[in-house]
Amino acid sequence: MASAALSSLQVGYSKGFSEFSGLRGSSSALPFAKRANDDFVSVIAFQTSVVGGGKNKRGVVEAKLKVAINGFGRIGRNFLRCWHGRKDSPLDVIAINDTGGVKQASHLLKYDSTLGIFDADVKPVGTDGISVDGKVIKVVSDRNPSNLPWGDMGIDLVIEGTGVFVDREGAGKHIQAGAKKVLITAPGKGDIPTYVVGVNADDYSPDEPIISNASCTTNCLAPFCQSPRPKIRHH
Repeated sequence: MASAALSSLQVGYSKGFSEFSGLRGSSSALPFAKRANDDFVSVIAFQTSVVGGGKNKRGVVEAKLKVAINGFGRIGRNFLRCWHGRKDSPLDVIAINDTGGVKQASHLLKYDSTLGIFDADVKPVGTDGISVDGKVIKVVSDRNPSNLPWGDMGIDLVIEGTGVFVDREGAGKHIQAGAKKVLITAPGKGDIPTYVVGVNADDYSPDEPIISNASCTTNCLAPFCQSPRPKIRHH
């Protein structure tokens, strides 16, 4: 499932996910020629809006999206590692919700038995934050997403990585708390729509506030199955 979250940032045809993030095109946006190999980060990073009028219009890159990670287990930590490694990322991770405390969070982020030592300066900051190469990320602790301070913090996107809040009622608690969008890094239950980059991401409706990025297995197999499907149909 960790790979599922990371693949959304790295691969594929990304119209659907750029719209999901809130940075979708409008009549006021400057033209942006999206090529087939433009990834999620590129599309969002180069989204522009028009400032000024007449002939003297200039493009300005949109402000970064404020991101919160709910659940700092394997998926949450891998997501943060991936984000930290993308210096051109349009995302700004500003909060983590985890019940283990800042000492445990910083230690497990720094030392990983699978990925090895994280090439960053990681340390606790007081009792409610961790520092990653000087970037301070607030750490909150509440098992009920409805109580989280997403509205006060202006959170645009919650990475739901606990594996617990995977239906509309559960993930919707982040929306109740003030977040604008929720990306579930696991198979969603009920009527939660599922999108896999490179397969059906372009089918996404920007009116949908909660989506699932499927499982790691689905992200590995779905693009492979998608590729030969048109040829199979012809036979």
